[in-house]
Amino acid sequence: MGGSASAGDIISNLVYDHSPIPCKVIKGGSLPRFVGENSLVVVSSLSGNTEETLSMAKEALKRHAEVICISSGGKLKELADRNASEHVTIPNLGLSRASLPYLIMPCLSLVDNFMDIKLDFKTMEKELKAMRNKVIVTVVDERNLAKQISGFLRGGLAFCFASPALIAAGTRFKDSLNENAKVHCLEESILEASHNEIVPFSFEAELSGKVLLLSWARDSTLVRNRFKRVCSFFQRIRQPYMQIISNEKDDLSALICSIYLLDFSSIYIAKSRGIDPCITPAIDIIKGTK
Repeated sequence: MGGSASAGDIISNLVYDHSPIPCKVIKGGSLPRFVGENSLVVVSSLSGNTEETLSMAKEALKRHAEVICISSGGKLKELADRNASEHVTIPNLGLSRASLPYLIMPCLSLVDNFMDIKLDFKTMEKELKAMRNKVIVTVVDERNLAKQISGFLRGGLAFCFASPALIAAGTRFKDSLNENAKVHCLEESILEASHNEIVPFSFEAELSGKVLLLSWARDSTLVRNRFKRVCSFFQRIRQPYMQIISNEKDDLSALICSIYLLDFSSIYIAKSRGIDPCITPAIDIIKGTK
C-alpha cells in the first residue's frame, strides 16, 4: 500500500516485458483466488504494521503460497518468524516513499532469475548519479528539469500520461504529488488515455489543468506515434502540456531515473507552496495516529 507498493509497481513493469511468468501487484486487503501453493507472494511494508498488507500475508500463508516478507520489523516480521517464512529486514526511514531503494533492491534481486535479461545495476547506478547532478537544488532553474516540471505543474490539477514502459514511474509520480506536494493527479498509460481521459479536454479546457507526458526514447513505433498525435491534439486545442523523454538505454534505468526526477519535482512543488513534503495529516487521521 502507498509508498511501499512502488517497488511492486516497478517489478510488475519489468516482468511484464521480460518474463513469461505473470506478475500482479495487489493493493488491498485480500488476495485474488488464483493465488495458491504454486504462487510466490512478496509482502512489502516499510513499518511491517500496515493493516491491509498483514491481512494479505496471513491469507497467503493459509493458502500455502511461498511467502517472502520485506519490512523494517513490526508485526510482519513476527508473522514471518512464526511461520518460518523468509524476512528481509530493511532500515526504517520513517517515510515509505523515501525508502524505495531499500524496498526495491531485494525485489530486483529476487526476480532477476525469472527474466530473459540480466538487470544491469551498474548502468542504473551510473545513470542515477548523472540524474542527481541535474536535479539537485544547487542547479539553476534554466538547467534543472525537475524545477522546470515543478514550475509547469504548480497550481491546479495535474495529469500524467506515461509510456507503457514507464507506467510504474507515472504511478509513483501521482503518489508523490499526492503525498509530497498535496496536489491531485490523474495518471494513465498514453495508449489507454487516448481512448478515455483525452475526451474531456475538448469540452472542459478551463478545468483540465496541466498535462505531463512521460515517454522513453526506446518506445515502440506505436507508442511514439501516439505521443505525437496527442501532442498535436493538445496544440490544436491550446492545452498546456510538457513532454519528458527519458534517454536511458534500458528500461530499469529509465524507470528508476524517471522516478528520481519526478520525485524531486514533487518536492520542489511542495516547497514552492510552503508545504512540508514529509507530513501527511489526512493519512494520520484515517489511520488513527493523530
